[in-house]
Amino acid sequence: MTTEVKGTVLAVLSAVLYGSLPIVGLQITATGLSIEAMLFWRFVLSFLLLACLFPSTVFTFSKTMFWCFLLAVFGYVISSFFYFKCAEYIGTGLAMTVFFIYPMILAFINYIVLKETLPLSQKLGMLLAFIALLFLTDFKFHYQGDVFIGFVLGIIGGAGYAVYVFLTRATELKAITLTAWVCFGAGLFFAIQSLASSTFQVPPLSVAFHLAALPIICTVLPIIFFIKAVNLIGTIKTSLISILEPATTLALGTAFLAEQITWIQGIGLIFMIISLLVMEGLHFLLNKHVSK
Repeated sequence: MTTEVKGTVLAVLSAVLYGSLPIVGLQITATGLSIEAMLFWRFVLSFLLLACLFPSTVFTFSKTMFWCFLLAVFGYVISSFFYFKCAEYIGTGLAMTVFFIYPMILAFINYIVLKETLPLSQKLGMLLAFIALLFLTDFKFHYQGDVFIGFVLGIIGGAGYAVYVFLTRATELKAITLTAWVCFGAGLFFAIQSLASSTFQVPPLSVAFHLAALPIICTVLPIIFFIKAVNLIGTIKTSLISILEPATTLALGTAFLAEQITWIQGIGLIFMIISLLVMEGLHFLLNKHVSK
């Protein structure tokens, strides 16, 4: 197996496993467990698993990165919580699709904070993403409607993840180290939040498999696969393949949660995937041309 093929397979596996997260998470909350409690178990168990697998790497923490780490945790907490709240309103597939607006938000943050120029690919991608959102809302803009509320929550979640990605780029920590401690910080936050709101619960035995899948299949394995894929085929190609995540979530949501979308929302899904391809793919092609 060539390096290119191996990296591609790992990137696909990472995207598919990440795409299963919403399905597993909502099947746990369907038993009565709160979103906050579910996320606590996800992050704490993920931290413990990463600490067991990579002890020497995880416990190498730079104190100089402390404040940036806290802000990254804050962004990841927002992205995780608001994504699942969004999924409650509009379903897992559409929620994941809206969540993937984060590359556009990240590009805008880079433009505002770092004064980076927006290339044509990003401007075109943002325009297509806006058109996609119009279709994905099914053109239902009433501020009290579930669709509108769900999309607002999804955009907030995507913005939180964009902030997380932006801030983590400023750290000097290894990906595994940063991920582990972000999981620890997020787990601590949701522990305090769920205890304060009296929503902390121990999951029932009926979801033992899902609880095990949450950190292993939906968090740690896709992280490891993603990092290895980046090392083999690069960030841009790996990011392109990650577009499979919303498609995977949509397929699994239809199969296991009986979720449905309208044909108008289906068009919006296509527009969103095209916008991501334009942002990442055109950038990749331009870089490839320049490198020649």
